[in-house]
Amino acid sequence: MTSAHFGHPGKARFYYGHAPSVRFVKITTPNPKCIDGMWISRDGEMEGTLYVPQNRRKVFETLFERYAKGLGMTGSVEFLPQL
Repeated sequence: MTSAHFGHPGKARFYYGHAPSVRFVKITTPNPKCIDGMWISRDGEMEGTLYVPQNRRKVFETLFERYAKGLGMTGSVEFLPQL
């Protein structure tokens, strides 16, 4: 987790590269959002990146969301399009 804020807690953003690999997983604290000049903290949230073969993606999404809900997750699961 990146916690440096360079004198601006809750306002520093970090951008990560990725290594497209079959076994790549990254979990981070999401960047804060700036909406109409107000910084919105995303404490308590997480952002994960992992690579799943395209032919298994839909099955993975269904199983992952079901498992996360079973663990008590109350928010939504958002899957971004493949880059």
